[in-house]
Amino acid sequence: MVFLTSLQSIIPIVLLISLGYFLKGQGMFNPTFSSNLSRFIMSVILPAGVFVSVLHHLHMSDLWDLRYGMLVVMLTYVIAYIVAFIMMKLLKVPKGRRGIFINMVVNDNCLFIGLPVQIALFGPEALPYFLLYYIGNTISVWLVGVFLIELDPLPIPDNELSTNTQKPKFDWKKLLPPPLLGFFTALIFLFFEIPLAPILHNTLNYLGDMVTPLSLIYIGIVLHDAGLKSMSLNKDSMGGIVGRFVISPIIMFCVIMALQYGAGIVLEPIAIITFVVQSAGPVIAVLPIVANEAKSDLPFATGLVMISTILFVVVIPIIMEILTMIGITA
Repeated sequence: MVFLTSLQSIIPIVLLISLGYFLKGQGMFNPTFSSNLSRFIMSVILPAGVFVSVLHHLHMSDLWDLRYGMLVVMLTYVIAYIVAFIMMKLLKVPKGRRGIFINMVVNDNCLFIGLPVQIALFGPEALPYFLLYYIGNTISVWLVGVFLIELDPLPIPDNELSTNTQKPKFDWKKLLPPPLLGFFTALIFLFFEIPLAPILHNTLNYLGDMVTPLSLIYIGIVLHDAGLKSMSLNKDSMGGIVGRFVISPIIMFCVIMALQYGAGIVLEPIAIITFVVQSAGPVIAVLPIVANEAKSDLPFATGLVMISTILFVVVIPIIMEILTMIGITA
């Protein structure tokens, strides 16, 4: 049952990536299309998608009731960043991959893959806890994760370095990427209960619905340009996979247990299962887009998305079985 549910969520994703790969191979997209699409997704579609999804799923009145769950999520992310940084140093991840590697370990595609799996497995009772994780994931990705990738472009080749003697200037706009601005704007609308005109709401909703399909088609295009060899396993990708599917859920589980036995904060079983399962989701689908904008290792990011998405089908049933064995069931 769990395996089939995971598989049903993954197959459309693989098909959309394959569509982008096939159409690129047929010469439908010109060489500048992928970079223009990347900029369009990052600057227009993602902010709209984040804005609308926050308005749809988040209610300010619920946050206080779920404060302990939010504490678990935030502590997990803080510890995960520290662990990911240590792993990056131990594995000697090269420049241009470091920000991508840390994001691989810490952040996941919880909304577009995690949500349908979560609802199918645990029903609407899990939704409040899923939304807590989504809030933490959104803040983590756009406030910290993207910033780390922006700080880690690929080294400039010597021949280009000699022709460009100007010192690179830091773009302060990168501190507030458009998706993060969309998130903060949505919080303002929620906090002050600002009504959104139906026409504007529908328009933003249409834009937001384009995030996943266009991002996946973009991954297919990049995969074609990079070649299937970008999916090959190496030291860095193996470390990222272990971090994503093993270290991340272990950190989440340990934080939950530490708060339970150390501070007397006991979460419901459905909350524990939701948090642990979500922490083992595949890497965020927009990672290649962010990597492209930051001039980081785009093929590496693309390969990680593909590999983690495929492995997700196998990982989730294993995690569910482990949780059942230790007596945690929904």
